[in-house]
Amino acid sequence: MKIKNIVFDVGNVLVRWAPLDVVSAFFPQEKSPQDLTVKIFKSPLWYDLNLGKLTEKEALKIYSQQLAIPESTLTDLMIAVRESLVPLEGSFELLDELHAKGVPLYSITDNVNEIVAFLKDRYDFFDKFLGTVVSAEIGVLKPSPVIYKHLIDSYHLIPEETVFIDDLLKNVQGAQNVGLHGIHFTDAAQCRRELRKLSILTT
Repeated sequence: MKIKNIVFDVGNVLVRWAPLDVVSAFFPQEKSPQDLTVKIFKSPLWYDLNLGKLTEKEALKIYSQQLAIPESTLTDLMIAVRESLVPLEGSFELLDELHAKGVPLYSITDNVNEIVAFLKDRYDFFDKFLGTVVSAEIGVLKPSPVIYKHLIDSYHLIPEETVFIDDLLKNVQGAQNVGLHGIHFTDAAQCRRELRKLSILTT
């Protein structure tokens, strides 16, 4: 069956997501930036933020208590994180090309409400999607089948006609488990090659 629809992840597919780099630069005296990055961005609290269970401001107050870091410093860290969300090489161009060809585009992103708001204000790529599912808005994270089925049901997509692109293999496999095709993204050039194989692109 011919592929008609493309579903994009956002972080490390369209924009760079590298919190370790930000933490390392923001806390140059930190002996273990890896550990601090995990405590912030791999913590249950961060997942709750991605699930929309609390606001960033509420989370930062808790982080401050847990990590003994001033809330104002953590606020500045989150600003630095948002500013680090720069376009990945070739990804915006790929998205623009697909949009110009009239390919129906969608997005599923595990993301924090405040980061999504920033991205919508900074870039216009969300405008190219016919539909977007944000984890914080529906309270479900990839690779749960629920988040993929939410997109499928909301926009009446046929899974066999739809391909999902993500940088995390487990999320690609989650999409495949509900019948979607999958592309494990490494960079825009590789993604373009995979889309050629599916006859979505010819160049």
